[in-house]
Amino acid sequence: MAATASIQVLLKFFATKQNSPFVIYKDFSDYIKRYAQHNVEEQADLIPYLGNPDPAIEKELITMCESGQAAIIDTNPAKKMIFCTGFLTNKYTERYKEIQGNASIPFPNINDLPKQTPMEVIQKQTVEDIISKLLISQDKEDKTLYALSTPNNSIPAILFPANIPVNVLASLALDKIIRMLKKDEYHDYYLKKLRISNPGKEMTAQNFFKGFISSPQMALKNLESSGDSFYFWNQLFYFIKQDCEKVKDFTQEDINVLQSVSISEIVITHYKNKAQQNLQRETALKTLQLCLTKPPFYFTMDTILKFTDTKGVPLYGQFSDKDLKGFLQKETTESASNELPRLLVFKTENDARYFIYKNNVIPLILRLASDAHNPISEELTKDWHAKLLNFEKSPDMTDEAMFNQTLEVYLKEHSPVLYTLLNANFLLILNQEMQEDSEIGAQGSIFEGSERLPYSVILNISKTDILSSAKILLPIWYTIPVISWLIALFTKKPSKKKAKNQSKTKKVLDPESVNDEIDAATQKNKSGSKPVSKKDALIKAAKEVERDFVPNGSTLESELTSYKKVWNKMISKQANSDLTEDVNALIRDYMRKVLRTITSQSFTAERISDLAQTLVDTPNMKKISEHDALYNYVRLYMVYIVKNM
Repeated sequence: MAATASIQVLLKFFATKQNSPFVIYKDFSDYIKRYAQHNVEEQADLIPYLGNPDPAIEKELITMCESGQAAIIDTNPAKKMIFCTGFLTNKYTERYKEIQGNASIPFPNINDLPKQTPMEVIQKQTVEDIISKLLISQDKEDKTLYALSTPNNSIPAILFPANIPVNVLASLALDKIIRMLKKDEYHDYYLKKLRISNPGKEMTAQNFFKGFISSPQMALKNLESSGDSFYFWNQLFYFIKQDCEKVKDFTQEDINVLQSVSISEIVITHYKNKAQQNLQRETALKTLQLCLTKPPFYFTMDTILKFTDTKGVPLYGQFSDKDLKGFLQKETTESASNELPRLLVFKTENDARYFIYKNNVIPLILRLASDAHNPISEELTKDWHAKLLNFEKSPDMTDEAMFNQTLEVYLKEHSPVLYTLLNANFLLILNQEMQEDSEIGAQGSIFEGSERLPYSVILNISKTDILSSAKILLPIWYTIPVISWLIALFTKKPSKKKAKNQSKTKKVLDPESVNDEIDAATQKNKSGSKPVSKKDALIKAAKEVERDFVPNGSTLESELTSYKKVWNKMISKQANSDLTEDVNALIRDYMRKVLRTITSQSFTAERISDLAQTLVDTPNMKKISEHDALYNYVRLYMVYIVKNM
């Protein structure tokens, strides 16, 4: 043994040489002094033990006694004795190694302890508490010696050193049960009981029993992975325990079997719960994956954390934060060679981070482009109309490249998500994959060869159409060349500086804006303000729910329009309008009844989701296909109604 200054190690070594956990303090002190004199050159930490070693030894013993690694039996200097727990730990560790080679050797129990053993060095625990704890996490360097009590108080507690892997204890317990069941009188008896107790499943029960008996070395491994045989395990152990407990005077074999059954039941329960948790986690992650494939197709992390299952239970909680990170890491990084991962990540200019499956990128771009067409066209038409009224012309009215630059500015403002996707670094690679994958390519393309189509084509906005629409809005005399020339000649355009000052003056002198600012300041500083009405409280609650339902960068109205296009597939304009009005009327009638009883506190995202699901499940609503889109539309329209009361 290499030189050491650890009193704990030296005490265990000295006790092992004496083959007894009881060490006379004076003998040990003399041993330490001689050991220090002999090894001080190799181990300088032994210097405190060269003269009188007692003060240094006493200091170390206090720490050892507090941790249960030693105990002082008698404080009388002449009879002072140290009890070394490490000696017993080593002894019973060796016993477990012997049991691994021979299952007939009994577990060490509390009756095997030497007389006068101080019980404070033994940590008493129940089998259930300590095994459940160690199965989750175990420190193999732990020196604790446990006394594990079973539910049957007539059975002595099992001595178990904490440095032995708990799986070894579980495996030994199963070996002892298998050893008993291999005996002819027990084998046929318990097989018969198991078959009789499972009518209609006799062969399944028999296969389980024979598999358990014939492959003891695989018992623990099968136990960890089994999902269907937990019932048979518990039933078999119940029969064994029931028969053994009927005996009045336990033999050593009875004690061994009962101890083994108690251990095995805890292990089985642990793995059963673990299997259920794994199944729940896997199901929740599959549901999460399904949610990510549904409209609106792009989601922030906050939205992902609010996903629920079919029963309305949040998915986050059914899997851990670690599981979620692992899932997203796998989905956003793993891919076939030279291909994009299945789940893509993009970030808008306002730092909102979104996740989207690559198969949904093109459908989302086409949908957002369709949604952005009208607002951008209308605003651009108004802008050009105002310029034409002042007899102004801008380069984008005639130059296609400049027109696309103008559209880019409008797009960045009206649909930041679409703008980010159209400029994402993965879009070109996705286009290349689309050319090779007919399924993805059938969704449509925003590329011509390797070049992305211009904004005017994607948004389906023509500068000629915009210019024509702007000119139509002009007064009729603007179309008569001579008159329009004279008006332009004598119409003096105010300078930008003057116009700016006028707008500032108007803003300052506008009585309504002044009153609004005063009211806002008064409301902010006023204490003991008037109670908020139910209507105002509901409107405020609706705006809170809107933030949960509407993705960042979008609006409630645009989301309603988007979902309506999915579930309302009527080709005729009149039929399309009639169906939309029928659905809206049904939602309004339903909300009139709800608003009589609902409060602002109960007006939550979960409550609105439940109400929408109830309405969508009605017979009339079930006639409409695209159930998910209709459900999302109903939720949003409910919020729209309350928000605009």
